[in-house]
Amino acid sequence: MPATVTLRLRRVTFAFVCALSLLVTSTAYADSLTLTWDPSFGSTTTGYAVYVSQAGATAQRHDVGLLTSFTLTNAVAGQRYCFSVASYSAAAEGTRSSEVCGYSNQFPQLTNPGTRTSTAGQSASLQLAGSDPEGQPLTYGASGMPPGLQLMAATGFISGTPTTAGNYVVTASVSDGVLTSASQSFTWTVSAASTSDRTNPAIAISGPTTNTTYSTSASTIALSGTATDNVSVSSVTWSNSRGGSGTANGAASWSVASVGLQIGSNVITVTARDAAGNVGADTVTVTRSGSDTTLPTISISIPTTAPTLSTTSPSLTLGGTAADNIGVTAVTWASDRGGSGTAAGTTSWRASLTLLAGVNVVTVTARDAAGNQSTDAVTVTYSAGDSSAPTVSIAGPTTASTYSTTRGVVTLGGSASDDRGVTAVTWANDRGGSGFTSGTTSWSVASVNLYQGTNVITVTAQDADGNRGTDVLTVTYAANDTTLPTVSITGPTTGASYSTTSSTLAMSGVASDNVAVTEVSWTNDRGGSGMASGLATWNASVPLQLGSNVITVRVRDGAGNQASDVLTVSYAVSSSGSPITLTGALQVTRRSTTASLQWTLTPASYMDVYRNDVIIASRTNDDGSYVDTPTGAGPFTYRVCVSGSTICSNTLTLFR
Repeated sequence: MPATVTLRLRRVTFAFVCALSLLVTSTAYADSLTLTWDPSFGSTTTGYAVYVSQAGATAQRHDVGLLTSFTLTNAVAGQRYCFSVASYSAAAEGTRSSEVCGYSNQFPQLTNPGTRTSTAGQSASLQLAGSDPEGQPLTYGASGMPPGLQLMAATGFISGTPTTAGNYVVTASVSDGVLTSASQSFTWTVSAASTSDRTNPAIAISGPTTNTTYSTSASTIALSGTATDNVSVSSVTWSNSRGGSGTANGAASWSVASVGLQIGSNVITVTARDAAGNVGADTVTVTRSGSDTTLPTISISIPTTAPTLSTTSPSLTLGGTAADNIGVTAVTWASDRGGSGTAAGTTSWRASLTLLAGVNVVTVTARDAAGNQSTDAVTVTYSAGDSSAPTVSIAGPTTASTYSTTRGVVTLGGSASDDRGVTAVTWANDRGGSGFTSGTTSWSVASVNLYQGTNVITVTAQDADGNRGTDVLTVTYAANDTTLPTVSITGPTTGASYSTTSSTLAMSGVASDNVAVTEVSWTNDRGGSGMASGLATWNASVPLQLGSNVITVRVRDGAGNQASDVLTVSYAVSSSGSPITLTGALQVTRRSTTASLQWTLTPASYMDVYRNDVIIASRTNDDGSYVDTPTGAGPFTYRVCVSGSTICSNTLTLFR
């Protein structure tokens, strides 16, 4: 009789299969479950039969010949499958082995964050919360976000400064690489920024201390204080750098009953906001003492559990598990050849990195909230032949080597190239923080956190053979800037008013700030707005309407401080141009008298209609016509003029 076989079922988490035909015919994705077993040496075995079953269903038989493995490629998401194997010979089939069972991949989930509100020109953020039953690394996606906001796909963190007021329906989802969660839609309302109230509220923490630091052994802390504003404080909120946020009770006199603390340093920020979106903040650093001395554990299992590995690929994916008596807070990696980063996930983690030619010792570290840490390492030998380094350049927020800002974050962008192709672009701040960019040949980083003072940010491009090229930007971050910028209109005049017969006005001027000017814009009270070209020296092309146009040029710095200059422009058509021609007819019936008027269209938005030298109507200049119902014996004299000007048509006299 054929020999009995011993089974091993493994879950191939790094080799999911998703067949195209299944995508067309079913909403369920397919997963791979792989079964292996030991061969029946020294027997009369001529093949193996694999039996696959689900709860309540008849087992399906698969003849695999003399193979000692079988892959079920169309497993339905989240289902439990059981396997058994029997060997057979020409004479008979042997007894089936005992069953081994396992689950296929399950759908990740995303929590709906609910309705969000923000103010145009004010920074905003949102952390999307996703989870995966198998603990797989997640990738977030979102569409319909307000302009000015960006999503970090690897973390689900949305941040930026919304630029345009309106109601936006945001649709978000999360994927584990094979399955995508159900979409979650929510409304993000962006209100227009106030142009009248620019005064920031003031806020102070008075309890449990007025100092900037505080120490405790408790797991929570109560806060209290006061807030003031030139108009009124609309809300007071708090956030902990170690996690957690909320809204305080009260406004002018506020309190927070309980803020959760992590062992170590907790930077708690309390923020006051007014109705115009202006903000003021105060912070206290709370150090919680603790007695957690238990080290976490960490192990590398992907691509190997062995301490050494050889490869011809410059890209390496590491994966494994970590555990702690309280909880793992972060898993990071570092190579002795350069490069470091934070892995995706904690208890089940994964990291992608690029190798340099030769020996690379990669160390993975697990940390808990008390600062305890443990490591595991793998020595990877990479054989390659390309010695040409890629090039990388930073183009945003500036092409210069230095940049100053009063914002706590900076957005980076640029390009990279290589003779064989750029495989990865990373960034690192010498004050702390690093990560991968979005894209390679054209790359961007939505948000790099800055520290007070000088931050040296290095962007590194790597090719398939581990060669690297770098570019460096030194960013100076100066917080609490309350100095207003200045702006002046110097062209076409330095005076307060100007007259022209051209429908477009070329404007120019200068702007300055104690740190840096970030934006120069213009608006016309007759309609239209836009951004000027340039900053310290700027210019703009402004469309005009016939009559008086009040043009306001506004400058803004990185802290949101702003100032303006105004020019009143009178636009009239040239006297040598075509006049406005008025025609019409009078229709008299037994019951009424009607005057139908028509005039040639002009660029004006509004027209005034005169009867017997008295304005009888002001209307939009959409079709160049008006119907009047005069009374009396007549005759009636008519003319039309551009509203607010002396540009008028001929005089038309109509008789009864």
